[in-house]
Amino acid sequence: MAVARPLPVYATDQELYDALARRDDRAYAFLYTDTFPLFQNWMLRNSGTEMDAEDAFHKGMISLMQNLETGKYTLQPGTRIRSVLFEYAKCVWISELRSSRVRTRSPMTDEIDIQSVDDVSRDLERFELVQMVRNSLQQLKDDCRKLIEWFYVEELSLREIAQKMGLKESSVKSKRYACAEKLKAIYQQAEKQSGV
Repeated sequence: MAVARPLPVYATDQELYDALARRDDRAYAFLYTDTFPLFQNWMLRNSGTEMDAEDAFHKGMISLMQNLETGKYTLQPGTRIRSVLFEYAKCVWISELRSSRVRTRSPMTDEIDIQSVDDVSRDLERFELVQMVRNSLQQLKDDCRKLIEWFYVEELSLREIAQKMGLKESSVKSKRYACAEKLKAIYQQAEKQSGV
């Protein structure tokens, strides 16, 4: 039984573009994994279903692939490939909404929440930031990760955390600070490596 290799991480959009241009399946898998969740959320807010999202996203991915191969799309400085793919898939969905096939299935509203490319880029950047924080959090030791999650996510008080951990409240306060500093250092290192 073959063991699946982890997907590569691309430090720059140029590296990702080059891998896509070489038709590297792992680059397309990376792009799908990295961009589809955000697109699916957008779809669900814009009259789509999960199945519609998959369909539109795959068609957008195919359009991107064809345009790469024919030279219709080349990477421009400062362009995020994730944003480009998102726009391709979004155009597919907007075309579907305007088609009679979708109109007969469900009435089209007068206004559709269509975000600009800048809004999409901001959403992607926020999504990437959240992913980087989650990845950084996973690199902390178990006790630090739990403490950070309890304090910042579940919003437990230092006293409640001290009871859970069997420590004094003052010790938890010091530990929270130390853990937050470790998380910050891990995040900053990841940020440098990703070039964000």
